[in-house]
Amino acid sequence: MTSKSPLMLALAGLVALSGFSAEAQAATKYGCFKVTVPSLNLRARPYSTADVIGVAHKGDILEKRKLFCTPRGFWCAVRKGSLEGYADKSNMAKIACP
Repeated sequence: MTSKSPLMLALAGLVALSGFSAEAQAATKYGCFKVTVPSLNLRARPYSTADVIGVAHKGDILEKRKLFCTPRGFWCAVRKGSLEGYADKSNMAKIACP
């Protein structure tokens, strides 16, 4: 049986109390995007023919959900509030998360 140090237990407790989920921490870790066009469709899959599940507007901040965008780099997994989808990278600028 291994025991955890008091410091590790304290840090785990602080993370749990902070209300941040692992997903929220990952988004902050991966960065954010700012929408640079008047409106940007958020799609269910990383394809231009995929269903539109939401819309982001110029100036909106989107959290990056994954370390890398699609292999060709056109689509990025993003989160806007509780909505998760994909957005065309050419319509966003990478920024530090607020």
